[in-house]
Amino acid sequence: MSKTAATEYFSEEINKPETSYFILDTKGDREVGDVDFEKYAWQTNRYDKVKEGDLFIYRRPTSASETNQFYFFGACKIGNITNVDDVEKRVAATFSKRFPFEEIVRQEDLEDYKWEWKDRGSDWGHFFNQYGMNDIPKNDFLHILSLAEGDELDIDTDSEIEAIQSIQKENYTAEDEQAKTTVRSKQRVFSNKVKLNYNYQCAISGIRTKELLIGAHIIPWAKRKETRLDPKNGICLSVLYDKLFDKGYITLDENYAIKVSPALNQDPVLASEILALEGKAIRQPTRDKPLPEYLAFHRENIFKR
Repeated sequence: MSKTAATEYFSEEINKPETSYFILDTKGDREVGDVDFEKYAWQTNRYDKVKEGDLFIYRRPTSASETNQFYFFGACKIGNITNVDDVEKRVAATFSKRFPFEEIVRQEDLEDYKWEWKDRGSDWGHFFNQYGMNDIPKNDFLHILSLAEGDELDIDTDSEIEAIQSIQKENYTAEDEQAKTTVRSKQRVFSNKVKLNYNYQCAISGIRTKELLIGAHIIPWAKRKETRLDPKNGICLSVLYDKLFDKGYITLDENYAIKVSPALNQDPVLASEILALEGKAIRQPTRDKPLPEYLAFHRENIFKR
């Protein structure tokens, strides 16, 4: 299934007056019965507002976030709700529509937003329900969706969800695919995960402009399928440094310091900008630090000596 704009994807439900809208927290924890984009469980004696046909947005709370700030990463339509435990009043929902966000919506993206739901005050303390389930007005739901929409529409949603769940299970293999949309979808899931680990900041320059950042592979996608989705095979880089790294003009040594290729001397202007990076250590991610063996592969097979 190809991705369309989120508001178009959920237009039928949005146009129904009986649809209610929610923000549901998830830590992606299978032990409590939650599987992102697959099922969500809760206790009806603690929260009993969600019904079949409603729409919700996934929120990763601060306690489970790679960035130490909450973020929104997808939306779903509630499908079947079934009883799981009558004693604990626990139910679980599956989803009839699933939509991973093209652009993850971060806490900082909403700092200046005036919620229709309620006044946020000076900080986010006590804004969201401690139990992790919140009903919100339609306009707030639509605003978050609007922030999640990027420029690319030709995306395989099912492949994105498969990649998200594979990373959560630490299964980093991605098989060769004939469809370009499938490959691009899985690559974007990897890129988003890497950028989150680096808190959307270039590991070399410190640039934080989201549109200029890429989750770059250390071992290229085409070289080793079992590392294609491994976040430890990624570094968040801005566009220029991504290209330099990809083409072997820079690499990292065993101490995560930058090595510059002598091949850059063919372009004196570029060399004057990049040679100053020699020996500079990159910023480290909050999670999934690049594996030394992956960096060794890059030095030995990609770097221009």
